[in-house]
Order: sequence, then C-alpha cells, then structure tokens
Amino acid sequence: MKRATTLKSLFLLIFVSCFMLSACGVQSPDATIIPSETDMNTKKPVSQISFEEIKATENLAQFISDVDYPDKTHNNEAQETGAIISPYFTMTVNGVSVDCYSVRTANGAHSFAMIDADDECFPLSVELTLSSKYKNVTVLPEKYGVKATVADKNVSAEIDTYGNYTFVPENKNYVALTLFVREKEAFTANEGYEVIRVSPGEHDESVKFTGEKQVLYFESGTHFLKHSVELLNNTEVYLEPGAYLYAVMPDSNEAPTLDTDWAGMKRWNALFWGVNVSDVCIGGRGFIDLSRLDWHARSGIQFDMCNNVRVEGITLNNSPEWTMFFTRCTNVTVSDVLLFGYRQNSDGIAIVDTAHALIKNCFARSGDDLFEVKSMYGGCSVPTQDIVFDNCNAWPDKCRVLGIIAESVNDMSDIHFIDCSVGFAPAEWMDELGALVVYIAGNAHIKDVTFENTEIHDCRKYPINVTLGEASGAVIDDLHFNNIIMNGDTCVNVANKSNAGGEILNVYFENCVRNGSIAENASQLKLKLTNTAEENIHIIFD
Repeated sequence: MKRATTLKSLFLLIFVSCFMLSACGVQSPDATIIPSETDMNTKKPVSQISFEEIKATENLAQFISDVDYPDKTHNNEAQETGAIISPYFTMTVNGVSVDCYSVRTANGAHSFAMIDADDECFPLSVELTLSSKYKNVTVLPEKYGVKATVADKNVSAEIDTYGNYTFVPENKNYVALTLFVREKEAFTANEGYEVIRVSPGEHDESVKFTGEKQVLYFESGTHFLKHSVELLNNTEVYLEPGAYLYAVMPDSNEAPTLDTDWAGMKRWNALFWGVNVSDVCIGGRGFIDLSRLDWHARSGIQFDMCNNVRVEGITLNNSPEWTMFFTRCTNVTVSDVLLFGYRQNSDGIAIVDTAHALIKNCFARSGDDLFEVKSMYGGCSVPTQDIVFDNCNAWPDKCRVLGIIAESVNDMSDIHFIDCSVGFAPAEWMDELGALVVYIAGNAHIKDVTFENTEIHDCRKYPINVTLGEASGAVIDDLHFNNIIMNGDTCVNVANKSNAGGEILNVYFENCVRNGSIAENASQLKLKLTNTAEENIHIIFD
C-alpha cells in the first residue's frame, strides 16, 4: 500500500484542528459580531421570495405523518398540500422580514427561505426566531465558516456571499432551515423573443409554445397545470417570483404518453420536457409542486437528445419520479436550484449519457439518490464525460448523495464533484449506500473521477463507497478522493464483488481527514478492502 513519504506540514495540522474545534461547537467568545442598529440601517435590503399559495397548518403532526405508515416506512401517494408556512422559524435578513416555509421529508419537515441580493447587501445580517429553545445551532456546510450566536430562542449570524446555508439546532436533522441566497437578476427576454404571459389559474388546456423564439412567462400566483409543457428550439420558460405551479393529474380518459413503469403505474411526459431541441431554458424564482401527482405519474423536468440546456433558480418539490434528468444531451447547465422530496424514486439531478454538464450551487434533500451520473443507453453516440458538480449541498434521507451510481452501460470519464457537502445521510439499509459513491453495476470503463474539497457532516453508512456489483465486468481506474473531511467511525469501503472479471485499479486518498486527523494509513482512514489489492490503494498526505 503506497503513501507519500513527506511529513505533514504544521500549517495543515493547525487548519484541520481549527476546523474540528469549530465543528464541535468550540468558538471564541467574540467569534460572531452582531451588527448595530446603525449598521443594519445602512445595508441595502434584500428581496424575499414569497408565495401566497403557501398557508399555515393547524396540525403540523398530521402534515408530517400523512406520509407515514405504522411501521415507519413512507407511502408514495399524492398529497393535496405540499408546503406550509414553517412552524419552527421566523426570519429577518438586513431587517427585512423573510417568509419561511416547510415541506415534508422522510425525516420530518424541512424549512426553507429564499432571498435575492446583490453585492451591496453583504454581509447579510440574519436573525432567526425559533419556536423552542436550543443550546446551539450549527450552520452547514461548516466549511463556509458561518457561526450562529444563540440567545434564548433567538439566533444571529452573518453571511458574506451567495449560496445556501442550513441552520440545524442541536444537530437535529428533523428541525432545520435552509436559507437560499441568490444573486438578484431582472427578467430580460433575449432579443427577438416574444414574451407570452401566462396568468394564474386552472390551465385545463395545454400551455404551449407556438413557435421558436418565445418565452412562456408564468406570472406570480397559483397555477394548476394538467398537461405537460414541451419546449421547442430557442424557447424559454420563466417563473416569476411568487409563481406557484401545481402539477395535477391528467383526466382519467387521457392516454399515458410513456410506457408503464416497472411497478405497472401509468406515466406521462415530464411536466417540462424537450426532445432533440437546442438552446432552451427554464428559469426564474418559481415553485413547482408535484405533490398532487400519483406515484410515477410524471417527472419534474426531462430533456433527451438536446443541446444547450439551462435550468436556473427554481424550486421543485416532491416529484413522484426522478425530479430532473438529462439523457443523451450536450452542454447542460443547472444552477441555483432547490429540490425537495420524500417519495421513493424522487432522485434529484441525474446526468445520463450526457457530455459537458455543469451543476452548481444547488441544494437537494429527497427520498432517493441526489446528484448522480449514469449511463443507460447502449450505443449512445454522446460520451459520458466532462461533467462537474460544483458547490452542491445534499441531504439524502433514504439513499446516496453524490457519485456514479448503478447503471453503467457505456464508458464514463472526466467526472468531478468539487466543493460539495453532505449534511445528514442516515440510510443504512443496503451495502451500496454511502455519501460519496462509485457503485457500478454494468460493464463500463470508469476513469478520471474526482471527489474534492468535500465535507461529510454525518453519514451512518460509508462516507466513501467504491463497489463493483456481482454481475459487473467494469474497470474502475484513476479515482481520486482529495481533501475529504469525515466525521464518525463508519468505514471507507472499497469492495470488488464482481463475478465477471471486474477490476478496481488506482484509488487515491489524498489529505483525507477522519475525526480531525489526516489519514496516513489504512487504519487511520478506517479503510475496509474486499477483493482489492493493496497496491492499488494510494494514501497520500503532506
């Protein structure tokens, strides 16, 4: 088993020690400076994103337990209400009252709030009032360095830049609030594009593009979409701040547009979709709620064989099938997207047989895998390569977080997960689970894959899991885990279970931290090897 021979630098030891003291809640008394009222009055106000459709509930326990079976499993049925006003938090940012909402997860209700800001708004002064007293509140990811000061039920914090920040009282993953801070942008149509305004209401007829160079502009208010929206070449969908879109079930006499699924369920096209089109975009600050759909009835967003696709700034809730996925596409960008769900198969963002994709600044908490790469189409002419997940934060309630997961028909390479984080990953129900995962079930060659600068706050299974399935004849080579910070005692797993000649070659662990110490050997890394030669494992530190 190889390792670097250089000694750890004193600087790196000091950095890691300081990080772990922060992670354990040890702060200097003056670590957080609460701005004065004068400072608050001189800061530029932020713009909150609010939705008139979302109401308070009189029975929080009922809202949460609607999806629970007595055996603590969860049903996948449709629900009339997908979001409520948060019963746990109220908030102001730079003195502006900001609405806080909650959605169901597989582990309670997750709260969230959204604001738009510009550079003159920073640093943001965030003031939270909690419904109960807590001794401490952690802000995830901890690597952002945001410290919360707690006084009775009041919490103060200062935020220096855009991103998503999750406040967790006393490390309770079932009481948390994610504040999404996006850069403010005014809507401007591309030159020559016609803007078609869609007023709130029940859209019993299809909302359609009639030609290229058009924008479907969904105005603020509540929309009920019975039919899917197909994007054409050079078209855009814009959801105005405050636009709340319900996907409702098609009429019983409307024929499904897709084959039935593996469970025999009826299926229609994704709510927003496109096939073989170019230069399309879905953006804005709207909320797409798929809670009223039957299990597997529709996905949220799907593009197939498309080029130059962008999805920006929207929120999707409780998809009954994969929330957002791209198949056989080129040049895909997904940014500043917020995803929630609890149902089985509500995967977050899947990049499938696609080249040149960038997924950045997103948050996902759902009932299945979250940020994933796959290959499913045999003979696909698009190579699965040049894929980057950058600054994506994830909480997987039931499954995996980040990685190349399961389906692997064609070769995959040049795939990178950079500056991401894992909040809570509690699932333990099968051996292929974990936070950072390369689990290969097919026969592809997987190479040049990197997980870098990633924080794993709490993972009950494997923080890192590299596994070849029993039927896989794949080869995994040139796999890097650099600057990964892990808490807890669960193993790093590297397992070749292949009965078909699969191989795991050259896996690198560089400057990986376990519980505050850099791993210098397999024991300190807590490495578990199965049918993998030690000479193919490289532990590097400096």
